[in-house]
Amino acid sequence: MPTPSKKKTNNTDKIDSEMRSLEKEIRDHQYFYYLENSPRITDKEFDKIFQKLKKLEEKYPDLASPNSPTKLVGSDLSETSDFAKFKHKIPVLSLENTYNTKELVDWIQKTAPEDIYSIEWKIDGASIVLYYEDGILKNAVTRGSGGTGDDVTENIKTIQSIPHRLEEKVNLYVRGEVFMNFSDFEEFNEDFGGKYANPRNLTAGSIKHKYASEVAKRPLCIFTYDAFFPDGRGKIITNKLSLEYIKKLGLPVAPDTSFTTLDKIEKTIEKLRKKKDSMPFPIDGLVIKMDDLKKRDALGETAHSPRWARAFKFDALFQESTIEEIIPQIGRTGKVTPRARIKPVQLAGTTVTYATLHNQDYINQLGVGIGARVSISKRGEIIPAVEEVLEPGLHGVFQLPTKCPFCSTKLEKVDESVDLFCTNKKCPERERHSLLFFCQKKQMDIDGLGEKQINLFYSKGWVKNIADLYELKKYEDEMETMEGFGKKSVAIILKGIEESKKKDLRLLLPALGLNEVGHKVTEVLIEAGYENIDAILELANSKNAEEELNAIHGIGPRTTVAIIEQFQDKEVLGLIKRLKKLGLNFQANASEKSDHTPFDGQSWCVTGSFEKFQPRDRAMDIITRHGGRKVSSISSKTTHLLYGEGAGSKLEKAKDLGIELVTEEEFLKILQRESIPL
Repeated sequence: MPTPSKKKTNNTDKIDSEMRSLEKEIRDHQYFYYLENSPRITDKEFDKIFQKLKKLEEKYPDLASPNSPTKLVGSDLSETSDFAKFKHKIPVLSLENTYNTKELVDWIQKTAPEDIYSIEWKIDGASIVLYYEDGILKNAVTRGSGGTGDDVTENIKTIQSIPHRLEEKVNLYVRGEVFMNFSDFEEFNEDFGGKYANPRNLTAGSIKHKYASEVAKRPLCIFTYDAFFPDGRGKIITNKLSLEYIKKLGLPVAPDTSFTTLDKIEKTIEKLRKKKDSMPFPIDGLVIKMDDLKKRDALGETAHSPRWARAFKFDALFQESTIEEIIPQIGRTGKVTPRARIKPVQLAGTTVTYATLHNQDYINQLGVGIGARVSISKRGEIIPAVEEVLEPGLHGVFQLPTKCPFCSTKLEKVDESVDLFCTNKKCPERERHSLLFFCQKKQMDIDGLGEKQINLFYSKGWVKNIADLYELKKYEDEMETMEGFGKKSVAIILKGIEESKKKDLRLLLPALGLNEVGHKVTEVLIEAGYENIDAILELANSKNAEEELNAIHGIGPRTTVAIIEQFQDKEVLGLIKRLKKLGLNFQANASEKSDHTPFDGQSWCVTGSFEKFQPRDRAMDIITRHGGRKVSSISSKTTHLLYGEGAGSKLEKAKDLGIELVTEEEFLKILQRESIPL
């Protein structure tokens, strides 16, 4: 008898140990997702771990922990005391995920196959709950633990599309998702040297920012989707009626919500799947909900999720490959990004030979090493990434070097970042990437100077920094004799360099790649009257620099510090002095004026992307040439907004202020009517 008992005990201990290990793994990933905003695994991989623990708890209920993560919602509660804690008045739960239509159809057939279901976009942002009392916004609270969240009311009030007062004096609790449109994110991120990984990370960080004045400068948006009526729903008996009501009250709701039955649900999902890549905001799936609110009440919820809704995740495209090499890349800011060179595979219509590994923490989490057989996906069908190790390599888990491979400087973590940085400004790889940044299309757009040419000139020692580009002519004869060059191609490069001298402060200053001094900040400084580099330098070196910069609308404390520090830096000042001597234009040019001024007295802002105007500043140049004024942000003084595909928060704010909205097609008709050539 002792032997079986011992075996049973050993088996129980093994299962208990496995369950505790799974709990820890789930909590770690919830921390990375909710607090670090940096998930280490895909949603699908997380769900595999989560479901494994759930099945073990169902099979061995005596071993289940009362504080198991399967019974709790992942928490985004701040560990600091920056925000007051707020006890939610409604259950703020997560959703169970499904990854194919068969799973979804099975769930509907088990739940209520005869009912109507809503299908909504699942926005990839940050969850928020808005609490209105007598129609006035009293609290805006993060999801937190599901029971308690962080009160971020002042930050959320800066989002232009959120009404502080509803159209009716009603008590109402509304769930929503704060997000950032792709175009807004790219424009904002460019001013910060591309430091933010994606719109979700920036959104999540923004709503927890210490200063509401800084949040106000970030192009945040929101869609609301679930309403709760503490005083009773009355005649609002369906989700459809609920969405119509909150929209009538002035709350923004997502487009394309459909209401359908089981027999049409697969067709509806397929239609939305095809459309998702053209949407201007980040989407990570769909939400399918029972439409009948009374039936929802009857079904109720578990401690983790409602029984009347499911998330349908668009599964990432995957392909298997082998890691042949892991290369640490150093960008112009010094950030280290490990990149895996893989055996080429076809994925989403392209040949993939490289995939990102993000950072050392990510490598450790997956257990990635050279020779490993891995699963590769295209995240958002754009960036190839290593998602899972299928077979480990023979050389163990890869470790990034402790020193920069290009200059031997010790790699460090900066400002509590999970990423490593090379802090040497003279690092050859940082210098090379700074040159590439300066010449690229969004910056100085120098004809004939691509990565191949920059790399060659850098390796020869002809060009080590931006100013060296403007002395490249002295190597003209040698360039013409090099393979792949010739008189014609060399002439194009030298002409492109010479032509770039005519470009003004609006393009030149952002192209220098200074921290937080991108196109937006440059435009703000120009609009504030600092129309040349001497005026900006005088401002940055004045006694009242901090006070004067903070007083400029559109410049916050962090940008102020960056401007002052950089425009007092000897290296930056030396570069500017040399570029001025070489003939570059550090003056904001006054736009060439026409005698025909149909836009006189008008202030135009632009947002989104366009077919005819690339870059979109071409449209603004036409407006200013013909009497109008260009502004970088929407205010009560703005008269017109020209908007294109992917227009974001500027469009919402313009609508709220009653500003005249003009599409690209309408703008072209105006130009045609006024006989203004493109």
